[in-house]
Amino acid sequence: MSKTIAQMLVGWNEQDLANLGKILEVKEKVDVARIAHTIKWLFHSRTMASTESFGKNFFSRVNKRPSEETNESLRAEPTYQDLLDGNCKYLKAWEENSSEEEKEIYLSQAVIIMALQAMKPKERVKFFSSLVDAQDIAQGAKVPGTNLSGPMTTLALLGLAQASGFGVYVASTTALGLLTHAVGITLPFAAFTGLTSTIAFVIGPVGWLSAIAWGTWKVTQPEWKKITPALIYIIARNSRERAPNSPHQPC
Repeated sequence: MSKTIAQMLVGWNEQDLANLGKILEVKEKVDVARIAHTIKWLFHSRTMASTESFGKNFFSRVNKRPSEETNESLRAEPTYQDLLDGNCKYLKAWEENSSEEEKEIYLSQAVIIMALQAMKPKERVKFFSSLVDAQDIAQGAKVPGTNLSGPMTTLALLGLAQASGFGVYVASTTALGLLTHAVGITLPFAAFTGLTSTIAFVIGPVGWLSAIAWGTWKVTQPEWKKITPALIYIIARNSRERAPNSPHQPC
């Protein structure tokens, strides 16, 4: 059974939670419960829940059968699989019978593709040709036994990382760098070694990824523009923690 977001965040340190809270624009004290509640109502429509609870309570009073349904009781916290599946479908990166790790890769790559489409031609050239220190990234992720070393282009890094089993981390970290920089999010703590700062240098000024790149959604649909960066952060952080012999360290 897939975990809920609250269950996924068990064991996260304060720095990890603070970064995720920043991405989600949580104004109150950032903790697991607040983050899970925020994601729940980005995924579900408050408008639909309010309409449904009003209707149920109205007819219960008419029928003299007291019932006080609330928005909270009508909507369960989404599972990690709910979010992955929905986000992949929204970004047209869905494939039947895919594993969880494959979905994480598909989602991360879809974000990268979307970002590349929104770039100007010169920005794409810089993204593909600028060098990244792969060894620093591998060491920062505490992943032993990889064949990633020395300077290489972002494109080469993505390909080699996938072949070496390091693909989820590199793809999701690249996507995270693109998303956070594009909308001007500065995380409270250094999220990942090397790659996100390189991305920020490569792609130029903030604001190039406009809201139009995300399409539009109705008030009855999940707010994927806000959910996607948060989900990518969860993928990147957890993929780093899943690495063999990787000690739990702040991102």
